[in-house]
Amino acid sequence: MTAIAVIGVGDMGAEMIPHLVGAGHEVTAFDVDPDRNRLASERGAQVASSGAAAAKGAEIVLGLVMSDQLDAAFNGPGGVFEGIGPDAIVVVTSTTTPQVLEQVRAHAPQGTRVLDAPIVGGVRYARERAVTFLVGGPAATVTAVTPVLSELGHVRHVGDAGAGVAYKLITNVAVMAAEAGLREALDLADVFGMDYDTALDLMAVGPMAPVVTRARDTTNPRPLRRSAQDDDTLLSSVPDPASVLPISHAARGRLWEAVNQDPGFEPDFVDLTRKTTARQPYR
Repeated sequence: MTAIAVIGVGDMGAEMIPHLVGAGHEVTAFDVDPDRNRLASERGAQVASSGAAAAKGAEIVLGLVMSDQLDAAFNGPGGVFEGIGPDAIVVVTSTTTPQVLEQVRAHAPQGTRVLDAPIVGGVRYARERAVTFLVGGPAATVTAVTPVLSELGHVRHVGDAGAGVAYKLITNVAVMAAEAGLREALDLADVFGMDYDTALDLMAVGPMAPVVTRARDTTNPRPLRRSAQDDDTLLSSVPDPASVLPISHAARGRLWEAVNQDPGFEPDFVDLTRKTTARQPYR
């Protein structure tokens, strides 16, 4: 049995916690959202009053927060590093930048080991224990956490500290371009007055098939806002993103436009394939 702290519950954490509990681990969770804490309790975790309280006594701390929440979750008042023990291992699964990751490492107490392990795969993959962790860090530390992470999915050690974050951002360049490209293809369908389903079926015949399949998958929910935020993170990792990553820069604009198309509606990823993210007057 391993004592595990889950910081940031959300949809992914809610699917992962039962796997950890079912494997016999002692799981303590904390989220700033009370509703998510209640969900963690329903899934079998003990709920702590803060990140520091959750980390106290934990052998592994699994950070599942978004990139812009990392500093507060780990370094802020009541954060993980106020309560973590000297021999614990922190696994940062966020899609973040090398700069933000280094800030987390710099604030870690002496003796605390920090791995970057961003996740490839969505909620359905977490439910099916099929996510992939892209892990950066020393081999010995990766070996130490692999038995636990393997209960949640696949572990791929991709290099030294920071390599996991770097490879996730590299893959996201292609992912974000494909996501925005799908929406732009349907923008053209709107201009021509063509049918979405037919257009999507035809795109699925070729190399866009996995993108179309993912976008139509209602069993793998993800707020579209998360994709746009991930694009923000990607662009913040380089100077002058409009020159260095022009396609990603343009993709970010279209994704945020889709997110904000209707102020009273919060689109899911599947809405990329629907009129709910079309521009006026095509909606």
